[in-house]
Amino acid sequence: MDGYCKGIKRDGDEDIGYLIWRIFRFWQRGKHKLLDEFGLTTSQFEILGAIYHMSEQKIEVSQIILSQETEIDPMTTSTILRNLEKKELILRRESKVDTRVRIVELTDAGRKIFVKAIEKVKRNQEKVFENIDKKILRDQLRILLDELNRLSKNQ
Repeated sequence: MDGYCKGIKRDGDEDIGYLIWRIFRFWQRGKHKLLDEFGLTTSQFEILGAIYHMSEQKIEVSQIILSQETEIDPMTTSTILRNLEKKELILRRESKVDTRVRIVELTDAGRKIFVKAIEKVKRNQEKVFENIDKKILRDQLRILLDELNRLSKNQ
Protein backbone atom coordinates (compact mmCIF):
# COMPACT_ATOMS: atom_id res chain seq x y z
CA MET A 1 0.00 0.00 0.00
CA ASP A 2 2.87 2.37 0.76
CA GLY A 3 4.16 2.30 -2.82
CA TYR A 4 0.66 2.76 -4.18
CA CYS A 5 -0.04 5.82 -2.04
CA LYS A 6 3.37 7.42 -2.43
CA GLY A 7 3.03 10.82 -4.05
CA ILE A 8 -0.75 10.68 -4.41
CA LYS A 9 -2.46 13.86 -3.26
CA ARG A 10 -5.33 12.96 -0.94
CA ASP A 11 -7.77 15.91 -0.73
CA GLY A 12 -5.08 18.24 0.52
CA ASP A 13 -4.02 15.64 3.08
CA GLU A 14 -7.17 16.46 5.06
CA ASP A 15 -8.04 12.84 5.81
CA ILE A 16 -6.96 12.37 9.43
CA GLY A 17 -6.64 8.58 9.16
CA TYR A 18 -4.35 8.96 6.16
CA LEU A 19 -2.20 11.54 7.98
CA ILE A 20 -1.90 9.30 11.04
CA TRP A 21 -0.94 6.38 8.80
CA ARG A 22 1.76 8.47 7.04
CA ILE A 23 3.12 9.81 10.32
CA PHE A 24 3.22 6.30 11.77
CA ARG A 25 5.08 4.97 8.71
CA PHE A 26 7.68 7.76 8.82
CA TRP A 27 8.03 7.37 12.60
CA GLN A 28 8.58 3.62 12.34
CA ARG A 29 11.11 3.91 9.51
CA GLY A 30 13.11 6.51 11.43
CA LYS A 31 13.06 4.42 14.58
CA HIS A 32 14.14 1.30 12.65
CA LYS A 33 17.12 3.19 11.20
CA LEU A 34 18.18 4.45 14.63
CA LEU A 35 17.82 1.05 16.28
CA ASP A 36 19.67 -0.71 13.43
CA GLU A 37 22.79 1.13 14.61
CA PHE A 38 22.49 -0.81 17.88
CA GLY A 39 21.54 -4.12 16.29
CA LEU A 40 18.05 -3.96 17.82
CA THR A 41 14.56 -4.38 16.46
CA THR A 42 11.72 -2.17 17.70
CA SER A 43 10.27 -5.07 19.72
CA GLN A 44 13.65 -5.84 21.30
CA PHE A 45 14.01 -2.15 22.19
CA GLU A 46 10.54 -2.13 23.79
CA ILE A 47 11.32 -5.25 25.82
CA LEU A 48 14.68 -3.84 26.96
CA GLY A 49 12.94 -0.60 27.92
CA ALA A 50 10.30 -2.40 29.97
CA ILE A 51 12.95 -4.44 31.78
CA TYR A 52 15.05 -1.33 32.38
CA HIS A 53 12.18 0.75 33.80
CA MET A 54 10.72 -2.03 35.95
CA SER A 55 14.14 -2.92 37.37
CA GLU A 56 14.69 0.77 38.20
CA GLN A 57 11.47 0.53 40.25
CA LYS A 58 12.78 -2.67 41.91
CA ILE A 59 10.05 -4.78 40.29
CA GLU A 60 10.95 -8.43 39.70
CA VAL A 61 10.44 -8.85 35.95
CA SER A 62 8.92 -12.10 34.69
CA GLN A 63 8.26 -13.04 31.08
CA ILE A 64 4.49 -12.81 31.58
CA ILE A 65 4.74 -9.35 33.17
CA LEU A 66 6.85 -8.24 30.20
CA SER A 67 4.26 -9.59 27.79
CA GLN A 68 1.48 -7.72 29.60
CA GLU A 69 3.47 -4.50 29.97
CA THR A 70 4.52 -4.36 26.30
CA GLU A 71 1.30 -5.86 24.93
CA ILE A 72 3.38 -8.37 22.96
CA ASP A 73 1.92 -11.88 23.02
CA PRO A 74 3.71 -14.35 25.34
CA MET A 75 5.14 -16.59 22.58
CA THR A 76 6.61 -13.61 20.72
CA THR A 77 7.94 -12.20 24.00
CA SER A 78 9.68 -15.52 24.65
CA THR A 79 11.27 -15.47 21.17
CA ILE A 80 12.44 -11.87 21.62
CA LEU A 81 13.92 -12.74 25.02
CA ARG A 82 15.72 -15.76 23.56
CA ASN A 83 17.29 -13.51 20.90
CA LEU A 84 18.27 -10.88 23.49
CA GLU A 85 19.81 -13.63 25.59
CA LYS A 86 21.87 -14.82 22.59
CA LYS A 87 23.12 -11.23 22.22
CA GLU A 88 24.03 -11.33 25.94
CA LEU A 89 21.81 -8.32 26.67
CA ILE A 90 19.61 -10.13 29.21
CA LEU A 91 19.77 -13.06 31.61
CA ARG A 92 16.86 -15.37 32.42
CA ARG A 93 16.76 -17.35 35.63
CA GLU A 94 14.25 -19.33 37.64
CA SER A 95 12.30 -17.44 40.28
CA LYS A 96 13.24 -18.29 43.85
CA VAL A 97 9.54 -18.28 44.73
CA ASP A 98 8.07 -20.23 41.79
CA THR A 99 10.37 -22.40 39.64
CA ARG A 100 7.86 -22.26 36.75
CA VAL A 101 8.44 -18.49 36.45
CA ARG A 102 11.42 -17.09 34.55
CA ILE A 103 12.86 -13.81 35.90
CA VAL A 104 14.48 -11.51 33.35
CA GLU A 105 17.33 -9.11 34.07
CA LEU A 106 19.48 -6.81 31.97
CA THR A 107 23.17 -7.56 31.73
CA ASP A 108 25.59 -4.65 32.00
CA ALA A 109 25.86 -4.73 28.19
CA GLY A 110 22.05 -4.70 27.88
CA ARG A 111 21.74 -1.72 30.21
CA LYS A 112 24.46 0.19 28.34
CA ILE A 113 23.02 -0.46 24.89
CA PHE A 114 19.50 0.49 26.03
CA VAL A 115 20.70 3.75 27.60
CA LYS A 116 22.64 4.68 24.44
CA ALA A 117 19.70 3.76 22.18
CA ILE A 118 17.09 5.64 24.23
CA GLU A 119 19.31 8.74 24.35
CA LYS A 120 19.61 8.68 20.56
CA VAL A 121 15.87 8.08 20.10
CA LYS A 122 15.08 10.98 22.47
CA ARG A 123 17.50 13.35 20.67
CA ASN A 124 15.87 12.46 17.37
CA GLN A 125 12.42 12.95 18.87
CA GLU A 126 13.41 16.41 20.14
CA LYS A 127 14.43 17.40 16.60
CA VAL A 128 11.12 16.14 15.20
CA PHE A 129 9.05 18.09 17.73
CA GLU A 130 11.14 21.27 17.99
CA ASN A 131 8.66 23.35 15.96
CA ILE A 132 5.49 21.79 17.36
CA ASP A 133 3.44 22.85 20.38
CA LYS A 134 4.01 19.68 22.38
CA LYS A 135 1.39 20.45 25.02
CA ILE A 136 -1.40 20.83 22.46
CA LEU A 137 -0.24 17.73 20.56
CA ARG A 138 0.03 15.69 23.78
CA ASP A 139 -3.47 16.79 24.89
CA GLN A 140 -4.99 15.91 21.52
CA LEU A 141 -3.24 12.54 21.38
CA ARG A 142 -4.48 11.71 24.89
CA ILE A 143 -8.05 12.56 23.81
CA LEU A 144 -7.65 10.37 20.71
CA LEU A 145 -6.23 7.48 22.75
CA ASP A 146 -9.05 7.74 25.31
CA GLU A 147 -11.60 7.71 22.49
CA LEU A 148 -9.99 4.70 20.84
CA ASN A 149 -9.97 2.86 24.19
CA ARG A 150 -13.63 3.74 24.76
CA LEU A 151 -14.62 2.55 21.29
CA SER A 152 -12.66 -0.70 21.59
CA LYS A 153 -14.46 -1.55 24.83
CA ASN A 154 -17.85 -1.02 23.13
CA GLN A 155 -17.09 -3.42 20.27
